[in-house]
Amino acid sequence: MPDLRFFENLAPKSLAEAVAIAGAVLVRGASQTILTCVASCSSEGRDDDVIYYDKEELIGLLQNRKFGLCLTSEKLSKKAPPNGVIAVVANPKAAFAKIASALHRSIETFDRASSERFDARLIDKTAIIADTATIKNDVRIGPHTFIGPGVEIGAGSVIGANTTITHAIIRTGVHICGGVRIGQAGFGFVETEDGLMRVPQLGRVIIQDDVEIGANTTIDRGALDDTEIGVATKIDNLVQIAHNVRIGRNCIIAAQTGISGSCHIGDRVLMGGQVGLADHLKVGDGAQIAAQSGLMRDVPAGEKWGGTPARPAKDWFRETAMLTKLTKKRNG
Repeated sequence: MPDLRFFENLAPKSLAEAVAIAGAVLVRGASQTILTCVASCSSEGRDDDVIYYDKEELIGLLQNRKFGLCLTSEKLSKKAPPNGVIAVVANPKAAFAKIASALHRSIETFDRASSERFDARLIDKTAIIADTATIKNDVRIGPHTFIGPGVEIGAGSVIGANTTITHAIIRTGVHICGGVRIGQAGFGFVETEDGLMRVPQLGRVIIQDDVEIGANTTIDRGALDDTEIGVATKIDNLVQIAHNVRIGRNCIIAAQTGISGSCHIGDRVLMGGQVGLADHLKVGDGAQIAAQSGLMRDVPAGEKWGGTPARPAKDWFRETAMLTKLTKKRNG
């Protein structure tokens, strides 16, 4: 369920209303179901939530999970467990997005916190802080920074000038440089017959202890699950981290790296500058990715990869050496 510090619940929907909004066809379940929230397949189940799945590998997550309404395709509906109401629709993700928009809305309006709450020596008078934000002890906030509704910033953190933080929980001792954007809606769209439709982004950003984030980096909030940066990870300037990304502990990510949605990065991973990752990839603990690599496949733990498309470093070096020799022969 979306965090109510950052999102508001709209009026619950009956099963009939939800099915009509989705343009779906009910194939199994009780007509008295009342639906109050949307959720991911991997979250803890409720008998009043709406989920969807459009890939067969997700079915395993539903075996022991309750749900109020599950949207899926006609083909996949035959394999759905009998744990709730099932409705079929041609485009489950688009149908889910329509229901999500009807049940939840991001909190955008707020009252500005009184300046008397803060130490003027630590928090610049031009900073805008929502009244519902929580700022712990010894936090420093630079000029013209915006801290949105419900945001939590842990003790001893430093927030640079011209930074925007929304839909986020920042733990202790975090250092965020100027111009950073944390918690904005991720780049989530689904193709429909009427064109591209935005998928509501109802997750959060969690920044763990002792993280450092370089200038002008952006970290999108999750679509349903959270985007998370692990303890003591260091992120350089101009890095883009998309929705639902999970980055482990003690990682180093160099400038201009772009990490697409739902990638999972293990602990102690090193990425050189301008690395690009396709979505839904997994990079194992201790892996190293060379600068300007384009990653299209999962990387096992402890391996060194490079090139575009990226492959194990020993293969990359061998191919590069071979091409160099061939070029010299041709030009010779």
